[in-house]
Parts: sequence; structure tokens; C-alpha cells
Amino acid sequence: MPNSIDVQALKIKHMKDDSPLTVVLIQEITRYNILLDIMRVSLEQLEKGIQGLVVISPDLEEMMNSLLKNMVPRAWAIAYFSMKSLGSWNNDLKERYEFFQLWALKGQPFVYHVSYFTYPTGFTTSLLQKFSRKAGSPSIDRLEFDFIPTQKSVQDISEVVKDGAFITGLYLEGAKWNLEKQCLMEPDVMELICFMPVIHFKPIPKRAKQPPGLY
Repeated sequence: MPNSIDVQALKIKHMKDDSPLTVVLIQEITRYNILLDIMRVSLEQLEKGIQGLVVISPDLEEMMNSLLKNMVPRAWAIAYFSMKSLGSWNNDLKERYEFFQLWALKGQPFVYHVSYFTYPTGFTTSLLQKFSRKAGSPSIDRLEFDFIPTQKSVQDISEVVKDGAFITGLYLEGAKWNLEKQCLMEPDVMELICFMPVIHFKPIPKRAKQPPGLY
């Protein structure tokens, strides 16, 4: 289980940083810390119950049955939705938390794994908010995203994009992305889920809506 990040120390570190992305980072780590605390407390109580030191409550019994079946206990499924088995879910949790640990330690990542956010909408809104603070930029309610697929892998990106962010962690169901032609294509046989390339979420002024055509 990951060691919890000290949120208070993180707030002190970024005391003079009013970036919307920093606010999102602190909120995400706080949510994950709550999940980790629940896991630690419930596991400690279950261990004491097995040793006969405390009474095993119905909730603890339900959690024990879930662990025996390699399922995620219901009490732990609070931060994000997942259908993974317990072992895969635990590995995924470590990867998610490591992403935010590196962000807190080394600064903004070059590529954001959007699937790791418990509240992705808050993250995308912070990108618009950050862009709107630039001199001469429209207000946030007059901004939208342009989604630009790239031909680079996550490992090939070595700098933070100027406006918006590079995003990974998106998938296609029933289709595949053609990197060479930069368009959608039919997936391969028996290929149900396809990974999307890195996408540049770029804030731009809202386009004027076209009137509906006549049919």
C-alpha cells in the first residue's frame, strides 16, 4: 500500500502558487489519502477480528469475503469506479498514486494520465481556467477545447505543452485510431478496446455555432 503524501506539507510548499492545476493536485491527493486511510483502518480491524481481539462486524465479514474472492471490498470502492479484480485494482491504485506523487515531487508532468483522476472534469476545467488568466485570453465561459491527436508516444514527449496539456489514458471501443492517416478506422478482428494516442487538449475561443441545415 502506498505511503500517504503529507497534504499539509504540500500546501505549504505551494503556498505562493495559485495555479488551478496545483489546486487539482491537492484535491486529488486528498481524495486518495481518504481511500488509503479507510483501507488501513479496515484491514487493521479485520486483522484484530481474525485474532479474536475485536468482534467481527457484518461490514468486516463482507470485506473478508470480498478479499477471499479477489474482489474489491465495497467500502474501498469510493474514489473511482472500477471493475478490476482485487489484485489488478491494487496495482492500478499504486500506479495512480505514484503519478500524483511524482507530480507533487517533481512538478507538472509532461503528459497527464486522465484515467488516474477521480474527478477528470475538475482537471480539464483547471486547464481552461489557467489559459483564461493569460493576458488577452477570453474568459473561461468563452473557451472550449480543440482535441489534437499526436503521433508521439508518452516517452517521446519531453516538455510541458505551452497551452492546455498532453493527455493519455483514453480508449476507443469498436474503432481504432490510424496513426499514419490520423483518422478512425475499423479495429482488428477480436480487438474490442483500442488505446488512443496522446491527445493535445488545447484551449481555444469558442467557435460560432453553425445554424442547422435544411433537409
